[in-house]
Amino acid sequence: MERKKHILLVDDVSTNLRCEGEVLKGKYKMSMAKSGEQALEILEKAKPDLILMDIIMPGMDGYETMVKIKNNPLYADIPIIFLSGDVKSMTEKQGMEMGAAAYIYKPFDPDGLLEKIEKVLLEEDEAI
Repeated sequence: MERKKHILLVDDVSTNLRCEGEVLKGKYKMSMAKSGEQALEILEKAKPDLILMDIIMPGMDGYETMVKIKNNPLYADIPIIFLSGDVKSMTEKQGMEMGAAAYIYKPFDPDGLLEKIEKVLLEEDEAI
């Protein structure tokens, strides 16, 4: 049996984490963090196959968290998908320029979220 891919969900809103978790339940192994700082702590214990992260969070926002992840050679290769309610085109552009694998707007379409995750994971598998 093939190992379930591991996704780290990062969002400061518990309801968002629950909604994302419901969509991914049964398909992926999941870890959840309510802040960028907590996400970095989780990375020290387990390396996920993908990170699904909000941008607008108190303390360390998604951009700052991504910079810390990408600057660490142990985690730099983990693809990051931003999932954000910030619909300004410059926000998406900034995330993609920083190296995000994809950008999804909230509220998200469950099927669209799954398709995007599967596409990014497939691209990662093919790159290996």
